[in-house]
Amino acid sequence: MTIGSKEHYEIMKQFERDFKYLPLTKEQDKDLWKIGAVYKNGQTKDLFKAFRIGYYFGIKTMEMELNG
Repeated sequence: MTIGSKEHYEIMKQFERDFKYLPLTKEQDKDLWKIGAVYKNGQTKDLFKAFRIGYYFGIKTMEMELNG
């Protein structure tokens, strides 16, 4: 997944629905997004990183199952 891609924004949208109780203010400097700093709040930032890893792991697991 590429930061800034349609897929990335869809993952962000789902994350924000699932964790709407967290501070969800995003970093304005999108260069910071490339190093994993999408959200300003540290806890939110860390949870989003874990969320992306889980998403990626799920996609890769599904691909492996489909490909045998």
